[in-house]
Amino acid sequence: MEQESSSSYRHCQSLVKGLDLLAALNRRPSASASITELGRMTGLHRTTIKRLLETLRQEGYVECDAATNIYRLTFRVQRLSYGFRDNVQISEIAWLQMRIISKALVWPCSLITLEGDEMVVRVSTRPYSPLSFHSGMPGRRMPLLTTAAGRAYLAFAPEAERKILLDMLRQRSDIDAVHAKDPHFIRTLLSETRQRGYAINQGEWGAEPKFGGVAVPLRFQERVLACLNVIFLVRAVKDDAALSAIASKLLAHAKIIEHDFAAHQEQLA
Repeated sequence: MEQESSSSYRHCQSLVKGLDLLAALNRRPSASASITELGRMTGLHRTTIKRLLETLRQEGYVECDAATNIYRLTFRVQRLSYGFRDNVQISEIAWLQMRIISKALVWPCSLITLEGDEMVVRVSTRPYSPLSFHSGMPGRRMPLLTTAAGRAYLAFAPEAERKILLDMLRQRSDIDAVHAKDPHFIRTLLSETRQRGYAINQGEWGAEPKFGGVAVPLRFQERVLACLNVIFLVRAVKDDAALSAIASKLLAHAKIIEHDFAAHQEQLA
């Protein structure tokens, strides 16, 4: 029997419109909007928007504030982007601690993992932070050697993995390749990061020169599962005491996340 071609299936317009609404909400600074605002953003009729939003609400992808009629995305939406290995577990386990960190520091907190020779934002408290000027939304890719998260991962990764990553970086044609080919730069970066216990970036990433970051590794056994990262405006966080305060908060909550992840692994075993 011949397989049906993709053109033999009817185009599901309702699904497309529903995805458009999720994308529109995701573009909003607080991941929330009214039906009127969504109508302006998508061009859809308000009756259609209401019907689709109520369907998404019933399935747990959005929630509605009854007092304001504002719809906002729920954490369940981010599960749509989950798809492999420990990223799902570590993201879900870290989320509560990330919200606590962001509430205490005000700056947004992100969970960032390795993918190939780059770091990728998996989940972020950006929608919940009033100081979320940085576009660190889930899916954004970041370099290894000029971001705090990348530096933290490289410094605390097992030696064999670090060697492979540096070899991969030397084959690139960007600033990471230049740094990876500089033994003094790598030695200094690794040594200083390990001595501190956390990594920093104070505007060295060319794509985001106005922003800095502090990151710590989340480890299980010999592996670095992910990095916990706080982003801030460089002009707002200048002195060592401020950086140390951010790092202390991250390190304390990283221990909780690592403990909870290890306990979860024991339960699975």
